[in-house]
Amino acid sequence: MTWTDGVKNFFSIINATPRMGPLGYILGSAYSPLAVEKEMPHRNWRDAFEDLLALDTGGNMIPDAHRKAEDDYAAKERYDYTSETISMCNTLLREWEKIDKRFERICKFTSDTDRNPFLGDRIRAMRKQDTENIIAHAKKTQLDYEAVKDASASSQKSHGQWITSLISSGALPGWYWVEQTSVDGPHMGFSRTKAPPELEASITITEKELSEQFVHGQPQKIGSPQGLPPDRLQALRDGVIEAPKSRIGPKRLFSPGVSSTLMQTGTTETFKRPDGSRGTKVTIKNQLVNGRMVEKEYIQQPAKVLEEIVNARKSMAYLMLSLVEGQQMDPLDEIDSVNQVIDDMFAAAEGDSSLA
Repeated sequence: MTWTDGVKNFFSIINATPRMGPLGYILGSAYSPLAVEKEMPHRNWRDAFEDLLALDTGGNMIPDAHRKAEDDYAAKERYDYTSETISMCNTLLREWEKIDKRFERICKFTSDTDRNPFLGDRIRAMRKQDTENIIAHAKKTQLDYEAVKDASASSQKSHGQWITSLISSGALPGWYWVEQTSVDGPHMGFSRTKAPPELEASITITEKELSEQFVHGQPQKIGSPQGLPPDRLQALRDGVIEAPKSRIGPKRLFSPGVSSTLMQTGTTETFKRPDGSRGTKVTIKNQLVNGRMVEKEYIQQPAKVLEEIVNARKSMAYLMLSLVEGQQMDPLDEIDSVNQVIDDMFAAAEGDSSLA
């Protein structure tokens, strides 16, 4: 059976057992585009499935203009990320070079290295490895960009983001999405809206579980990932928490911005346009850390919807890394900490901070 025949067969089954609808097929069928694309990656199975789904639900195939708008945004997002990452790597190399020079000066003034001549060598070796890692990361970022710079937006979406886009594009009417963060990363819920009891259905899943299934070939396992720890969540709402894991120097205080997103929900309404085609209005609600709920509506603006979803996920990822992992999101924070440590070492060694 061909892939197209398999999808047609799926639609006939769905009409008979519609409870989980396309989501059950996407997650469980061997003909799911998320499964087929791993075996035959050089064709755009995702867009083909979305078009078939849109037609089956009474709409039209996704307009080329909509796909191009998403592609243009995704291309800019990839370029900006690559440029910012490489720029940050170059900045780090320059700043660490300054620190290396300061460290060589301190070796002349502190007795620690005199008592332990291997101390300086160990630190130099560590710094050499750090420099090599930064350079390797910059090169990998550039290579990754070259590999996907001309790829379509849909092919580069994570598995969960692509399922969400089936709802936001109108191809999957009657459903809504919820996304929040968890200890396992992005945690999504998909449910029917205003469905009669016999059609009520919902599912929650994480990007980690989707990746384990469709990338690593592990059996489907949908669990209940742990959310943000209550004490951390309360500290977040209070405005400032202490990041628990800093490599060096004093622990950092994390102050989330008022625009930091805790949770996002989205629904799509379809309407008939003057030319008879089906239009979409997407309503997105972002719950912010300060308790506010920000609602936005987008009519026939797929690139704006994708940007809204991407930005919310970035914000939630930032919160998760800062609150649970305690990682410093800005690498320059560590530069400041190291400089402070060196200042203290100079002051302790000579009693005169002017040497720094």
